[in-house]
Amino acid sequence: MEKDVEEFAVTVSSHHQLESETNINPSGSSRINQAVLVRNATKSYGVGRNRCAVLEGLDMTVKRGSIYGLLGASGCGKTTLLSCIVGRRSLNSGDILVLGNEPGTLESGVPGPRVGYMPQELALYGDFTIKETLQYFGRIYNLRSAFVDSQLEFLSTFLDLPPSDRYVRTLSGGQQRRVSFAVALFHEPELLILDEPTVGVDPLLRHSIWNHLLRQSVDHGRTVIVTTHYIEEARQANTIGMMRSGRLLAEESPNNLLRNFRRPSLEDAFLKLCMDEQRAESMANASISNVTNGNTEEAQHPQGDQDNVDCEDVVSQTDMTETNVHRQRHNNGRGSVDSTTSYSGSTLFNLGIGGTGTKIRKRKNHSLKVSLPSLHRLGALIRKNYLMTFRNIGIFVFIYFMPAFQATVFNVTLGHEPTGLKIGVVNDELNPSQGRICNYSTDCSYSMLSCRYLRYIKDNIIQVPYENVSEAMDAGKNGRVWGVIHFGRNFTEEFEIRQSEGDSANLENIIRSRISINMDSSNQQIDVFIEKWILEAFGDFFKDFMRACQHEPEAGYIPVVFMDPVYGQKDTTFTEFMAPGLIISIVYFMAVSLTAGVFVSERKQGLLDRCLVAGVTMTEILIGQLINQFSMLIGQTTLVFLCMLLAFNIPCHGNLALAVFITFLQGFVGMCFGLLIATFCDNENSALLLSQASFLPFTVISGVCWPIEGMPPYLRKIAYSMPLTYAIEALRCVFARGWGIERVDVYLGIVISMAWILVLLILCLIVLRIRKYSR
Repeated sequence: MEKDVEEFAVTVSSHHQLESETNINPSGSSRINQAVLVRNATKSYGVGRNRCAVLEGLDMTVKRGSIYGLLGASGCGKTTLLSCIVGRRSLNSGDILVLGNEPGTLESGVPGPRVGYMPQELALYGDFTIKETLQYFGRIYNLRSAFVDSQLEFLSTFLDLPPSDRYVRTLSGGQQRRVSFAVALFHEPELLILDEPTVGVDPLLRHSIWNHLLRQSVDHGRTVIVTTHYIEEARQANTIGMMRSGRLLAEESPNNLLRNFRRPSLEDAFLKLCMDEQRAESMANASISNVTNGNTEEAQHPQGDQDNVDCEDVVSQTDMTETNVHRQRHNNGRGSVDSTTSYSGSTLFNLGIGGTGTKIRKRKNHSLKVSLPSLHRLGALIRKNYLMTFRNIGIFVFIYFMPAFQATVFNVTLGHEPTGLKIGVVNDELNPSQGRICNYSTDCSYSMLSCRYLRYIKDNIIQVPYENVSEAMDAGKNGRVWGVIHFGRNFTEEFEIRQSEGDSANLENIIRSRISINMDSSNQQIDVFIEKWILEAFGDFFKDFMRACQHEPEAGYIPVVFMDPVYGQKDTTFTEFMAPGLIISIVYFMAVSLTAGVFVSERKQGLLDRCLVAGVTMTEILIGQLINQFSMLIGQTTLVFLCMLLAFNIPCHGNLALAVFITFLQGFVGMCFGLLIATFCDNENSALLLSQASFLPFTVISGVCWPIEGMPPYLRKIAYSMPLTYAIEALRCVFARGWGIERVDVYLGIVISMAWILVLLILCLIVLRIRKYSR
């Protein structure tokens, strides 16, 4: 084993020496000649036991004006590496320079127009035509219309694209890949990064694509980085990087790889390299195991033999050069990294070129740079959002008809008096031998008063006669009636005695003159309505009887009178109470669901990443979404108010413009909350579930269905912390009380809504910034 390790170390040393000898760059300028420099890059996902390393100490050098073929199996880290190069992800450690500067800085122009990016995903808008797709990115890059038209014509011919008026969603998979490739080529960038550009492409077209890339590289000095599963087609690249398990095993020209490994094909060379790398890892692990065992024996025997020392020396040499075993010889004229020295706030790349170290100082600057939104990019984003909305029939119907439908369902189903309520009636005053016929008079006579009273009960109640109380009670227990009314055998006579004796009436007379009622109180709302109607019926009956007897009708009423209300009317319905809360809830949650769904969908399909690589900022995306959603909010609010006020006559006693403004603000709060949900969620299902999960708590706690004063004290504090609560109270004050903005309850609802908008937008920006640099 020791002999093998020594031979392994000697081989490493010879490779390292050859590498140093072949990396002489007479120009002496690495920063100018290299389009991409990656040094000691590490990237992992997850934490603790769930941590998954994707890049491990990776070094990569891409020369300007060359084609770099990045080869490797799925899952080896190619896509993650490219995402770091274009500035969409950040490394855990290590450094990247793109076009001479760190990606993400203003100096690099990456993300931005200097890079063309074709991701693995299609990252295309299915509701756009081919022409609109290219025009959209033309607006993003602020290209002249003449250039856009000429590029559209050239790329359509070169890539054999379908007619430009075809919608992307109607194209085949291969045609969609070609459109995605056209987007990357469209603005003729300095650096092209193509992730699997030839998958599903006809061999003839693949040949044409490679010829075009070669011409772009040779004639125009453009740099191309291509990942591919087709190893042999990468022979046309100037340099090939062979990647495995997050590391580059080799970075060399195709001919040198074939010559060095003495293999007829790149696939065989790649296989040989992987086998060598696996063998080297096994030997290194075995050597480290020997050192561990040796250290244990030395601790037990301080005067240990010399063999342990020799083995440790060999292992130290092996560890020091382990990475260089797998990173094979570079091209002639390439700069190679000899060392990387870290300082606080900056990193020095020490490039060995021509025997003298050319040092590149790269500022470590993941700054949250602030730049003003670009008008041409904003215009492109807003136009894109509108086209996607109006061309998707499902979304269009959801946006503009669902709020009106919800308002209609609310008004049709809630707040109306129930009808068809059956009540059992047992009237022992009736004579069974006469067929229980209920005759009565309307003059001042004490005759069959029970029948006279039953005539005053509303038609909403269906009176079902029963022979006896037990039969009626059985019907109530079986759910056939909602209650039972019972009149005693001498109800009229006892009622007359009670009226004539007044305060002198005895208890027995009072009991026998009562109307006994047993209710099914399992349904509180129906129970309340029936009790109300029965009491109102008796009041009307007694007034008419007193009037017929030439007495004052109000004489028998309790001495409590409810005068005209200060606000509202005596017959204010429950619908009118709930209407302001329902208006705000509908607009708010429609905005939440729509905004979260659209934003997450774009990110999941890769559309968001592609726009960000093109130079669009998160701030511009947020502004574009908010402008688009705000215009939709105008339509939604208009339809809801028309439905509520005109179709169903919900009264608004205050300023209508003020009511609309409060609703607009809450819709804006909903949009911001939807964006915040979208920043946390990675797919539509989780965003939809989270937005819907917030519906019931917000609706119940915010006082939509029940007064907040009816909640426990601790729950009231939670209720007033909800974004809807103060706005609902403010809108209710405008609708029912006619208050203006000068009232505290009204302007407090406006101020609280604005505060929520500001807080949610700040949270959105913070989360988006964090996720941008951490993923």
